Amino acid sequence: MKNRLNIIIGIIIGIAFLGLWFILVDINEILSYLGRLNIFHLILFTFFYILAYFIRSYRWRLILKPIFTMKILESFFYFMAGMLINYIIPVRAGEVAKSFFLKKNEGVKISKSLPSIFIDKLTDLFPIIVIIILIPILSIPVGRTLTWIIVAILALYVIFLFILIFSMKSPENMHKILMKLSFFLPNKFKLKLEEFFVSFIDGMGILKGRVKDTILIYVLTIIAVLSEGFFVYMIFKSLGLQDVGFIKILFGYTLMNLTYILPTPPAQIGSNEFMWVVIFSFALGVNNNLTGAAVATVHILTTIVIFVIGAISLSSIGIKLSEVLKSNN
Repeated sequence: MKNRLNIIIGIIIGIAFLGLWFILVDINEILSYLGRLNIFHLILFTFFYILAYFIRSYRWRLILKPIFTMKILESFFYFMAGMLINYIIPVRAGEVAKSFFLKKNEGVKISKSLPSIFIDKLTDLFPIIVIIILIPILSIPVGRTLTWIIVAILALYVIFLFILIFSMKSPENMHKILMKLSFFLPNKFKLKLEEFFVSFIDGMGILKGRVKDTILIYVLTIIAVLSEGFFVYMIFKSLGLQDVGFIKILFGYTLMNLTYILPTPPAQIGSNEFMWVVIFSFALGVNNNLTGAAVATVHILTTIVIFVIGAISLSSIGIKLSEVLKSNN
């Protein structure tokens, strides 16, 4: 029931965003741009999108290694199955779902694997630092909307980073804080939660002393961002983009990608379209309709990739979608 309510609310929000997008663009102009697309080129460009997520899945595998070692393809299946859940349920449920998969298939406690997912998401937020550095270099005008987006993501990054560092430096105090935040729960739940917190906080030190692995994790993050940025840039170029270079498109898409850390409507319908126009058109000066055509193309391609590979991934790890939805109720 809870999942259905979340999905219904998400759809309503998505429709509202989609309505705003239709106000900002001309559909006939968008269709004119779309007529320039070459199917073969689209398939070729999409390889770089898939590569970006393969790299991210390898990064997660690397983070998780001290707790559980997976085969490379296996980690990709777990990762993409989680992506599919994220796409369907608008509360980032796919992140927790990956821990659920590991518990069901491999017997790894959720409290043990969840810190690796937390750190993985923290690493995904790292490019916000690159974004802030690029603003003065690219002379990008930062309006009120863009400022709020950057501030919100940066604040989230700082909060996550603080939780990670504090958990590693002072696990006892972190445990006390988490227990105080659960004051409203009945005692029988607190006892179970206390055991979970102890295991979770202990797991936050998963990268402690692993300097080479940590460096590699951030290098992989940058490579994934570049691969995905190239995918988006080539879509824009194939639609006729001429006066904006790769670095600006990389900036825009990286910022757009960072907003995915927040809850979105199912399949990101509406929010994707609206935010692309805000970032690429209002902030970076790309034609509204060209941006509209680009987001429509990218959204369709990525949705197909996530649903097809996500479904194959769920099947490969022996999980039914109904099981995941039931576990999130």
